[in-house]
Amino acid sequence: MWLQNSIRGAAGLAVAVFIAQRAGLQHAFWVVLGTLSVLRSNALSTGWSILSALAGTAVGIVVGAALVLAIGTHESVLWAALPLAILLAAYAPRAISFAAGQAGFTVVLFVLFNLIQPVGWKVGLVRIEDVAIGFGVSLGVGLLFWPRGAGNLMRENLASAYSRAADYVVATAHQIVVGREAAHADGQAHGAAAAVHQLDDAFRQYLAERSARSANLESIGALVAGAARVRRSAQSLSALAGMLGSDGGLTRCGESLDAEAHAVRSWYVTLGDALVRDTAVPQPHVRDLGGRRRLLECVHAAVAGGDKEQIGPALVLLWGSQHLEHLWRLESHLGRQAQSASGTPAESS
Repeated sequence: MWLQNSIRGAAGLAVAVFIAQRAGLQHAFWVVLGTLSVLRSNALSTGWSILSALAGTAVGIVVGAALVLAIGTHESVLWAALPLAILLAAYAPRAISFAAGQAGFTVVLFVLFNLIQPVGWKVGLVRIEDVAIGFGVSLGVGLLFWPRGAGNLMRENLASAYSRAADYVVATAHQIVVGREAAHADGQAHGAAAAVHQLDDAFRQYLAERSARSANLESIGALVAGAARVRRSAQSLSALAGMLGSDGGLTRCGESLDAEAHAVRSWYVTLGDALVRDTAVPQPHVRDLGGRRRLLECVHAAVAGGDKEQIGPALVLLWGSQHLEHLWRLESHLGRQAQSASGTPAESS
């Protein structure tokens, strides 16, 4: 996310510098400043900021020209007006709007240029010409590098986060069955952590966009939180695996746990694919009730046998099964949220 934004911003500024140098504009730095001031993460947001900036600049030119015409060449009056103009330019963007900030900044430029070299109101014409070129550069860069903003990237990161977190679940569930020495999950743990952190960055960028205001943010936020929840379930499974010996303990009872973990993974990967492709949201997967019954019977037999070396692994296996059941129950909730966020109906069961 940050790399893409940086490359796009650098390209926009480079194009602005090139145009300003080749065109020989009177105040070429305004082109670069105009490009930087309105460049946003997508073409639509950049377009809206351009309209706001142009409107604000036009109002600032009218106010600044009127101020200069009223003051004339009285330098002491211009110096007195400068702090007030700077205060307006600094305060207006936060208190009023981006357009008001552009208007205030334009008034500051009128006062400054007439203090340095009295040029009257005509400096406003140069200002509007140069910033309009900069705005055009920003819009072109937005259309070329990232026309639709962070929405697509966020969906891709959602799919990646669910896939990597589900891989982590499978790896840690297998550790419970065969033991930490026989199965390792470090790679899956790092992959899940990186994917969830990338998703968080993409979600923050998405929230900053104008287009996010019309989206169902509650459902999107629930989907983002769901990916972190799947990862936390895998972390809990890993902690359970740490309570076992190096050889696991009840491998014969854990076959259904492995199978259920793979079924959970398949559903979450399918959910991510549906989010990226905007296709039908899958129904919760059908659980293997026979396999769960066999697991419970095996655990019951191990506990009833009274062997202390078997009771601990049996309870860990049971707790691991409960974690997978929670992830299965989460599927219904996330399916509804995905359906609400995308407007795509769920698949019929």
